Amino acid sequence: MNSISIVQCVFKKNPYIAESLKLNLEAINQSEEINEYEYIIFNDNGDKSIYDDISDIIESNNNVRYIYSDINFGMKKCRGGWLGSIPHLTKDLIHIADQDDVMTATFYDESMTIFKHNTDIDLVTCNAFRVNDDFSYNSIMSTLQDVPLYFQNPLEAFKSWFGIGNDNKVTSANNYFLASGTVYRRSLHNIIGLPSIEEFEGACDFEYWARVLFNKRKCFYIKNPLWMYRLSEYSAGLEVIDGKQNNDYHRKIAIQKIKEKYTRLWTQQINLSNTISIT
Repeated sequence: MNSISIVQCVFKKNPYIAESLKLNLEAINQSEEINEYEYIIFNDNGDKSIYDDISDIIESNNNVRYIYSDINFGMKKCRGGWLGSIPHLTKDLIHIADQDDVMTATFYDESMTIFKHNTDIDLVTCNAFRVNDDFSYNSIMSTLQDVPLYFQNPLEAFKSWFGIGNDNKVTSANNYFLASGTVYRRSLHNIIGLPSIEEFEGACDFEYWARVLFNKRKCFYIKNPLWMYRLSEYSAGLEVIDGKQNNDYHRKIAIQKIKEKYTRLWTQQINLSNTISIT
C-alpha cells in the first residue's frame, strides 16, 4: 500500500496557495515511499480566481486535479474540502492539508512506512513547525514529547484527551492531533463514518480523531516536526463570522458539543460494562 490521496483545501484567495502547491508536489516527488498519488485542490465555493494562480501547475501535472464546489461544505468555519472531496478520492491513504501549509518528503516517507509495516494502525500524525510568512522559525506546534506509542492503546489515549480518571468522569476535551499533519486509511470511512462538519464545524477534525480513538482504532504519533504550519493573515481561524472570530468563539462552542457527545457515549459504555459485570 503506497498510494495516497492528498487534498489541499482552498477557499480564500491568498498569495501562498501556489507556493504551497509547488513545494508539496516537490515533497511528493522526492518521497521514496509514494508509488502512486492523486493531488486534489478543492475549492469549497470560495474565490474562483484562485484557479488563475495555479492553472499552469494543474495543466502540467496529470496527478493534480482542481475541483470547484457549488456547495460550501465548510460553512466558512472549517476546511470543507475534507468532506467535499471524499467522493473523488480513490487511494488507500488520505491526507487533508490547509491551503498554505507546507509538507516535507520526510513527512510522507515516515507516515507511509509506518502504515506499510503496521497493518493494524489506521492513523499516523506528527508534530509541526510554526513558521512565519517567509518561512522563518516561530515555534513548535506541540510540546508533547512522551506520547509516540500511547496512541496504540486507543482507549487510554481517549481517556487522556477527555480527562477521564478513576471516577470515569469526563472533565476536559483536548485534541493532540494536528489535522494537516495527519494521514489516515480511507477504510475508516466505512468503519466509523465520515467527518461531521455540519455538527462540529471548525472542530470537526477533533471530533473525528476522538471517534477514531473511541472506536479503539490504533494510531501512531511522530513527535518530530515534519511539516510547516504557516502563520498568516489568511488563516481560517481568524475569519469573523456573525461578528465572532472563528477560533475564539465558534470553535469553542463546537468543542463543548464534542465534550457533551463523548460524555454521553462514555457514560453509556461504562453503564453497559457494569451491567455485563453484574450479570
